[in-house]
Amino acid sequence: MTRPENRARRNVTSVNRARAIENRDRAVGNPRIRKWSMCRSQLTFGLILLWFLPGCGPQKAAPAQKTAPAKIEHPNEGDAYRVVLTAKAEERLQISTAPVELKAVPRTRTLGGIIALPDGASVFVTAPVVGMLLSNGEVTPLPGQLVTAGQTVFQLRPLLSPEREVPTAAERVAMANARASLITSQITADGDVMQAAAQVEAATIALDRAKRLLADKAGSARDVDDALARLDIATKGLEAAQARKSLLDKLTLEANEGTIENIPVHAPRDGMLRTVSASVGQTVSVAAPLFEVVDLKTLWVRVPVYPGQRNEFVTSSNALVRALGHSSTEVSVKPVSAPPSADPLAATVDLFYELPNADGRFRPGERVEVVLPVKGETEALAIPRAAVLRDIHGVAWVYVNSAEHTFERHRVEVHFTTKETAVLSHGPEVGTPVVVDGAAELFGTEFGAGK
Repeated sequence: MTRPENRARRNVTSVNRARAIENRDRAVGNPRIRKWSMCRSQLTFGLILLWFLPGCGPQKAAPAQKTAPAKIEHPNEGDAYRVVLTAKAEERLQISTAPVELKAVPRTRTLGGIIALPDGASVFVTAPVVGMLLSNGEVTPLPGQLVTAGQTVFQLRPLLSPEREVPTAAERVAMANARASLITSQITADGDVMQAAAQVEAATIALDRAKRLLADKAGSARDVDDALARLDIATKGLEAAQARKSLLDKLTLEANEGTIENIPVHAPRDGMLRTVSASVGQTVSVAAPLFEVVDLKTLWVRVPVYPGQRNEFVTSSNALVRALGHSSTEVSVKPVSAPPSADPLAATVDLFYELPNADGRFRPGERVEVVLPVKGETEALAIPRAAVLRDIHGVAWVYVNSAEHTFERHRVEVHFTTKETAVLSHGPEVGTPVVVDGAAELFGTEFGAGK
């Protein structure tokens, strides 16, 4: 055999001899081999156990715990609701407070009122003579249409001359009636002019007397204003009577000369067409109603009160008018001199106030709330109006700053409000700080509406 073959045989023999010795030791229970085997098994089990133990394997870092900016507390039904804020949240909301004050406020009473048209606000326009209505060349007049003073609403063709050379019997009768109506209208117009001139003269005398009494400190500025208003009404009436007389004089002259032109029927004032009683193509008689113009820029408020309580109200001071369902919208109205009226069935007498209505918010016949001033003053709790919050049931609440960063919600009863102040019937004690700026944010935080 060659030398490499001998070397390979010796290696195999050595390996077989080592395996035989190891097997023999295991069979006889060699302590050294048994100890090494047990250590190897324990080491393998420990490595597996350490891998599955929590904290020993790879884990994600726990997120940092956040602090809520607000906390709502309501331990039991008898306690008030509390909102506890962090310093940073309170600074972000920019919360400001104001103390509850005890103020002397005027006494008031809320009653129901009715919107009414003032005297002279509605003007009826009638036909000056017998004739046929024609279109004004623009649009057909309809109720609710706005018109301006001097705007032509209709054209009127007088029936004072026949339409043919030989008039029929009916035409002769119509012309005779028209001429008789024209003469009657002329006489009436002359009387209206003289009557209106007398009213202007009387109103001028009353105005001079009121001014002298005011200069002597025996009258009031209100009497002067009323006298000015009466003089203005009388002057307008005189101008209308003179215009009517001039129209009739011109019509008579044209009828005598045989050259009759169409008569434009103008709107006497700015306003709205309330009613239209005639239409284009209709033949109307003298003094037949054509349309009505109503001025809605200034209305009256009629307030019925019990006669036994009339002396309790300050009838010379302004009142407040609120539309039903819109208590936040208030309009100041001033008392006005009006013809006395009363209702015997309801046992009431009427107070009248002048209501500006340039925006057309109120309508004649509408019912409103009227806050009348009562004689004397009383002390009541007052807070800023912005501090009052209302829930879905209409209940009023305020937030009281009871401790540092702590706000409690308390129920209040609002007697009445002005533009900046809310007068309370019941509420926190005097000096208690209530939240003004930030109250709505606290309300949303408590009920889950805030962010």
